[in-house]
Amino acid sequence: MIIHHPILKGLLKKTLVLMAFLVTSSTWAQNPLTESLLNASPETIRANLELLSYMNNLAESAIADNCASCHGADLTGAGAVPNLVDYEWIWGIDGFEMTAVESVMEIMQTILYGVRNTDCAEEIKMFGGCPDTRYSEMPAYGELGFDENALNNMVDYVLSLSGEDVNPFAVEAASSLWPVCVECHGVDGTGYTPFGGPDLTDDIWLFGSSGQEIYDVLANGGMGVCPAWSEVLDAATIKALAVYIYNKANGY
Repeated sequence: MIIHHPILKGLLKKTLVLMAFLVTSSTWAQNPLTESLLNASPETIRANLELLSYMNNLAESAIADNCASCHGADLTGAGAVPNLVDYEWIWGIDGFEMTAVESVMEIMQTILYGVRNTDCAEEIKMFGGCPDTRYSEMPAYGELGFDENALNNMVDYVLSLSGEDVNPFAVEAASSLWPVCVECHGVDGTGYTPFGGPDLTDDIWLFGSSGQEIYDVLANGGMGVCPAWSEVLDAATIKALAVYIYNKANGY
């Protein structure tokens, strides 16, 4: 069967890559629970208390050793570090997934390959980052010709998207500049997860919600980094982390 649809082809490729990763890594599994974890769906794991406990122990140990220093022990983040358990996803998950497996695989890609990871050979980089890393750019518009007046107008435009009371004349003036933001944030500002574009219409702000903080991001850009864990953590731990994060984000 030949698949032509680009979204289905991309999903199939991602599925095959992650399946190969899990299958290959399962060959060294010594604990029967490890093999079960690698093969089980999130629903199957939650239904098996022994497997769920094993998964939680793996994930919580990995979080304490590797993730808590940035995201906190409870993964809620701080400052410009994202909250991983609020179900506000910058990457991959848009809420229209048909199964929990799809969402977990998206989380696994982020864990495996990182965010804006550049630790790879120059000849294999794509758009400045390593293959399969999550990559986007928030431009520094202050360095791209936007003067102070234009930046201030854009601040009001961005604030208006989340219902803030702003200067309507500034919003109108900035409307001609908004198209440069659409590719990542969408026409209505609700974001575009394939490009890592945050939703600007809600009350969740990575770099802060004040006018000055928004101005700073518009003027100077903002590009955080998360390392790739594929060569640090084993397959079972990466699967455990992905399901653990998914469960916490869903209140399980």
